[in-house]
Parts: sequence; structure tokens; C-alpha cells
Amino acid sequence: MLEIKKILYATDLSESAKAAMIWAMSLAEKYDATITIIHVIPDLASMDYDIAVHFSVDQLTRINTEGQSKAMDSIKERVKSVCEDIKNDLPSCRVDLNHVLIKAGHPVQEIITAVDDGEYDVVVMGTHGHSLIGDLLLGSVARGVVHKSKVPVLTIKLPAD
Repeated sequence: MLEIKKILYATDLSESAKAAMIWAMSLAEKYDATITIIHVIPDLASMDYDIAVHFSVDQLTRINTEGQSKAMDSIKERVKSVCEDIKNDLPSCRVDLNHVLIKAGHPVQEIITAVDDGEYDVVVMGTHGHSLIGDLLLGSVARGVVHKSKVPVLTIKLPAD
């Protein structure tokens, strides 16, 4: 029997990612599951480009910390907005803002680490499918998660921004 109790919703915070959040909320409602939201910001200190030539470690740490704070604010606003948009379709908005992960690093690696550490039953995330080139570039995170995840991944083709 299919049992979904823990959902990991991965978001890039784009406007079109709302569609994937609605799917995650719908699954949570149907299966009485919890949702954890994960957003990964690039870790500037670990990028291949020698960014340390231009910034000190303290400056890079501050930039990452500010990015994480802004991402958390964006997630809170997005959740409120989506809950308002779907209030007629779903009786409750099942997102607990205490279950939000903001990570810095490579998106695929951070999402897979979260899947492994959190014992999630499913990952829900959007994928951009604008064109062959767009799919190669923008769909690489979704594709990487699908290939590496030990749990099912529900990918939602996102509308164009």
C-alpha cells in the first residue's frame, strides 16, 4: 500500500514553481503528510571560479548568510501567496514554516543529502521544459535528482515564467 507521510518540496523560488508547490500541498492533503521545503542557494565559496581573489572569506560568508535570509523571506511570502490562491481547492494549507531548509551548495547534492537525512517518501519539484536547450540547462537539477534519489521524484513541468 502506498504510504506518503513526509514530502520534500524542492523549489528554486521562481514564480512558475508555484505549480509544483500546489502538487506538494495536494499530496500532503490526500495522504495527511507533512511537507518540508528545501531551497538551495549557490555556495559562492565553493564555486569553480576563483572568487576568493575578489572577496574575503568573511565577505563570502556574509553574502551566503544574507542570501539564506532573503530566500527564507521569499519562501514565507510564496507559501502565503499559494495558500491564498488555493484556499478554495484545498481545505487547509499544510505547510509548516518550521519545516524549511535553506542550504548553500550544489542543488542536486543538497537535495539528495536532504532526502537521505530526512527519510522522505517522495520529492516534488518543478522542471522547466521550454525547449531542448532549455531542458538541458534548466532541467539539469530535476534530472540529477531523479537519477540519484532513492525515493520517487514527482516532477511537474512548470509553465514559463
